[in-house]
Amino acid sequence: MSHEVLMHEKSLTTRTSAELRRGFMDGAITPLDVLEHTLERIAEVNGSINGIAHLNGAEAERQAAASGERWRAGRPLSLIDGLPVSIKDSINAVGTPWRHGSRGHVDVPVATTDSPPAARLKESGAVVFAKTTMPDFGMSASGVSSLYGIVRNPWNLSTSPGGSSSGAGATLAAGIGVAGIGTDIAGSVRIPASHCGLFALKPTQGRIAHLAPSTVRSPGPMARSAKEGAELYTVIARPDPRDSSSLPGSPVGVPPLPGDTDLRDLRVGLLLDLGYGEALHPDVAAVVLDAAAALRDAGAVVTEVPPVFDEDPYAPLDRIFQVRARTEWEGIPGHLREAVLPAIADWCADAGSLGATQYARDLHHVQASATRVYDRLSDFDIVVSPTLPGVGYSAEMVGLDEGRPLAHCSWTCWGNQTGQPCATVAFGAADGHPIGVQIWGRRFDDERVLALAQWLEARRPMEMRWPTFPFPDRPLDTGYYRGRRSAGVSGAAAPRTGGIAS
Repeated sequence: MSHEVLMHEKSLTTRTSAELRRGFMDGAITPLDVLEHTLERIAEVNGSINGIAHLNGAEAERQAAASGERWRAGRPLSLIDGLPVSIKDSINAVGTPWRHGSRGHVDVPVATTDSPPAARLKESGAVVFAKTTMPDFGMSASGVSSLYGIVRNPWNLSTSPGGSSSGAGATLAAGIGVAGIGTDIAGSVRIPASHCGLFALKPTQGRIAHLAPSTVRSPGPMARSAKEGAELYTVIARPDPRDSSSLPGSPVGVPPLPGDTDLRDLRVGLLLDLGYGEALHPDVAAVVLDAAAALRDAGAVVTEVPPVFDEDPYAPLDRIFQVRARTEWEGIPGHLREAVLPAIADWCADAGSLGATQYARDLHHVQASATRVYDRLSDFDIVVSPTLPGVGYSAEMVGLDEGRPLAHCSWTCWGNQTGQPCATVAFGAADGHPIGVQIWGRRFDDERVLALAQWLEARRPMEMRWPTFPFPDRPLDTGYYRGRRSAGVSGAAAPRTGGIAS
């Protein structure tokens, strides 16, 4: 079958970036064709998932047309030239609204400058076709927003896509766009990627510039594959003088995969117990064990990591998050404050009377906890862990703990505080829901994390049948997860031997 026939027989919205580039190169398709199919897919499915905050139609058409001219001239700007890429509602781009997920921000004027991630996309020729939905202030790991309503997971519409990059996760899983940029302050790209079967990276802090500069919040690439996420990373992981924390230098090329069989020099930590937080679901533990077994079978030295904490360290971090949310709430005009999602407004209300000395003590405690995490993981090149403690949360849920909307981010939040790169990649499934494995790397070792994510994804013991037309409340086929043996990893629990748990 010719490449041209292949391109027209298969939906352009689910083609890989490599397939689309080949089509652009030989003229079988154009970036305008891909944009047209993307907009059609949005019209067909967004009513079910609610992932789009703003369509950038006219500007995206201009970007796609310009990209087509470059491809015809044989002068594309980058690997992502002409590819449809979304950005989260929290990322400013000229001429688009910024609402930060909240009805309290409906009067904020449209952006007049491009934030660093948006600027890098435009410089690289990407087609920035839409902004994606998120919850109020980005302060919950859900898709519940006072402005956008409830965002739903296309794998199962009764469940959450996670958050706060909820719309990015839902749209990518449904075949809308090749990649997206989210932001991550406690797991906000990794959590929706885990819920939705995607790849996502929270990079070394400062590797991807953003505004306002932050020591804990970072933009991150999201995609249906780790390779496509790595391609996006190569163009957005560049310094920007407006971000005082951005790092110098930029990666060159897409990180290669490690050797197919020889990982004998790789020291892998297996972390299955933080010492606090929500109990780990057996299906999640089994998938992480499967990933560790794949690395061990390839020659890596896999060692189980003891629990990191001997007491719950979360309360000071929760208060810091409350202060952040309360500060944003107080910046909203008085007549709009009641429009903020009550679950978020009520949660952060106590921060209004929090003293400066208590806040300073909380910062100290959180830094001490972050140092403890980094020290416990420092003996390893890579650590594998869960991304989330459970599977398949309700779409209406703001948080597993009703009074603390970020409390179930225990597996992801400490990577923000340590500043180290953390990625998630789907490596299993249960009850119709993908399950992500988190990969922790040393600071500045983003390329190794990207490479290991590709390595694991290539050995994923299941086929991803993307819900390009969202599934109602139904499980996947029982043959979806083929399973692999986890025996031999120190301390490993008994592995699953059948199909998806029912």
